[in-house]
Amino acid sequence: MEVFVKEFEQEVQRNDEIPEAIIAIQSLIRYIEQSNVGTLQQLIEELQELSSLLKSAAGTSTTSVVSGCDLFVRFITLMRNRNMGPVDSDIWESKSFDPVRHFLLDRGNQFMKRLMMSRKKIAQLAYPFITDGVTVLAVSLSRVVLEILCKAHDKMKKFNVLVTISEPDKEGAMMVKALRDKGIQATQILDCSIGFVMERVDFILVGAVGVVENGGLINKIGTYPVAVMAKSLNKPFYVAVESFKFYRNYPLCQLDLPNDSKYLKIEEKGHPTVDFTPPNLINKLFTDLGVLTPSAVSDELIKLYI
Repeated sequence: MEVFVKEFEQEVQRNDEIPEAIIAIQSLIRYIEQSNVGTLQQLIEELQELSSLLKSAAGTSTTSVVSGCDLFVRFITLMRNRNMGPVDSDIWESKSFDPVRHFLLDRGNQFMKRLMMSRKKIAQLAYPFITDGVTVLAVSLSRVVLEILCKAHDKMKKFNVLVTISEPDKEGAMMVKALRDKGIQATQILDCSIGFVMERVDFILVGAVGVVENGGLINKIGTYPVAVMAKSLNKPFYVAVESFKFYRNYPLCQLDLPNDSKYLKIEEKGHPTVDFTPPNLINKLFTDLGVLTPSAVSDELIKLYI
């Protein structure tokens, strides 16, 4: 399994356009292809073990890697799935494991195809909310938010984007550059200046590391104070998130977040990398499952896991 973890780490370093969760799922698919297990139960156990190793190797996206891998294993191993029709009983009654392996790979590739289309689906749903003349506030770097803004720009919308610099790694600077490269007017602002600029912001649009069962948001550190400020000034706060980031956890405050989600190095417990935004501060979530309210997330999680 160490080989797959190493390949995962190398691919994350090479490609910052693809979410770590999707790269992790690609690793699981390759493992299924190369594994020599003889039973489904053994394969599930080994996939869960590899998922745990990939989680430990993930950078700031531990939450999404956990949720993505969990959903993947659940999806491919269900005996009957509402999106894929009945399963041929001969597959499970065969003495050879190869038919089962081929079936699981087919299911896994369909799952991956759906994930790769997530951002485009979200952009199609969300871009109409961006109208001419608005000012949007974004937090740090988010590829799905970037996709939405680029879609609106392609539709000839004229708007401004403010992006927090996002200390300590200054990923907001990367977001500003990506927007400017697309011809979108973008301004980098200090994290501590959100109170000053909020008066001229029309709405906030952020990405997500994960969305939990109660509809709350786990995202880059600094997101929570933006949401608090937005609420106090009656500014809509929107989240753009792929459904594979829906996370079976129920934090009620910052301390409830798992340590391996909050810190890059658990043993040091220094600067947290993410914070928790409660659902009462969120207006809408743009997802590949549709436009949701926070209260609808628990229902969608149930659908994903049955």
